[in-house]
Amino acid sequence: MPGEAARDLYGRLRSFLPGVALDVGCGVGSVAAGLGGPLVLLDAVDLRGPLASDFPFVLGDACALPFASASVGGVHLARVLHHVSDWRLALSEARRVVRPGGAVAVTLGGRMFASALAPLRDAVFEEGQRLGIAGAHHVHGPTGYEDVDSVLGAGEVVEVAFPQFDTPRQVAVDAAGHPYAWLPGQDLSPLQAVAERLLAEWEADPDEPVEHERVISYRVYARGND
Repeated sequence: MPGEAARDLYGRLRSFLPGVALDVGCGVGSVAAGLGGPLVLLDAVDLRGPLASDFPFVLGDACALPFASASVGGVHLARVLHHVSDWRLALSEARRVVRPGGAVAVTLGGRMFASALAPLRDAVFEEGQRLGIAGAHHVHGPTGYEDVDSVLGAGEVVEVAFPQFDTPRQVAVDAAGHPYAWLPGQDLSPLQAVAERLLAEWEADPDEPVEHERVISYRVYARGND
């Protein structure tokens, strides 16, 4: 994400998460670095990189947060819910630990290729599923923000859009091997052949960059006095 877009997005998100916030499923910590401020990171495994080294870290389960009720100013969940065993329980836990006046911020992922590149990426996933390779997204998680709304109520949209350049080859190869796109423990090698076939059928130069719009979208759920 370009620096200006990141500052805009994370600045707006942080305004909903006062005081000490909790980043659940922090991964390497790149988003935590963008959010900044008083922040505690939590994940089931420690994958933190150098950007997250200055934040307190807790090994924990999103479905059983080791924090008292109403103890934090906000909870941040970025592309996490499809990784947990019970996404509804994870959302309920996030709401439980947020004090009144705070919020739960959720993103299920951005619209990465809102252009002619989108069908190419989708075709790789469709072919993978036809071959019996299971995708990770929405296997255990919500299928959309309507599902999240059913647990947390209506959320406020916070998003940024910015131009990005990618080649068709980058898109197809990424879709065929992205570690978070497919359930672990599967042989993804057939997908490389799928990507090459789709690129051979591509009507334009597969190595010519295409400008498209990238959108990073969140829903923010304010915690009332209930």
